[in-house]
Amino acid sequence: MTLNKVPFFIVSLTVLCAVLIAGWFFIFKSSSGITLNTDRVAVIKEIRNLQRLETASFTIEKIIDGGTSGNVFQQLLFGDKILLIAHGQVIAGFDLSQISEKDVEIKDKSIRIVLPKPQVLVTTLDNTQTRVYDRTRGVLNPGDKNLESKAREAAQTSITEAACKGDILKQASDNARKQLTAFLSALGFTSVVIDIPEGSC
Repeated sequence: MTLNKVPFFIVSLTVLCAVLIAGWFFIFKSSSGITLNTDRVAVIKEIRNLQRLETASFTIEKIIDGGTSGNVFQQLLFGDKILLIAHGQVIAGFDLSQISEKDVEIKDKSIRIVLPKPQVLVTTLDNTQTRVYDRTRGVLNPGDKNLESKAREAAQTSITEAACKGDILKQASDNARKQLTAFLSALGFTSVVIDIPEGSC
């Protein structure tokens, strides 16, 4: 099994720029200078604009051995075995659409936000790199046409479990704190506190 961690900047720079531009209009207002609008509704709207915040990504390779069980004689006659090399990606982060007014506290230029729990957002197999390494059938077994699909499902589950054991949710939380702190600081807040409850896979 191989497992690689992708840096926290997986959030698109284009998306962040777009949100920052939007934030300029919704969070700030002009008078004699630029002052901070402490309206929580405006701040929540800008955070929700980030939608699904992807903050951690693991790339994992697993070998999946599936099919029938039994002794050598049983396998020779009735066996159907598959060896699948699966290559996949697990992305974790936050659903920021869940943010509500009670999760945001603002006082002058200080802000405190409670995020929802981090979660695995998606697990995908790379079909270009996932392949059947070996497939053996017994002489009396025509073969299970769904065996490869079952192996791929098992691979997806196994890859997700491997990412969870590799602390993908912790990395997602650490990266989200850094990203949102930078985002809110750019909007003019001088004190930013991001509270993140512990997630579980």
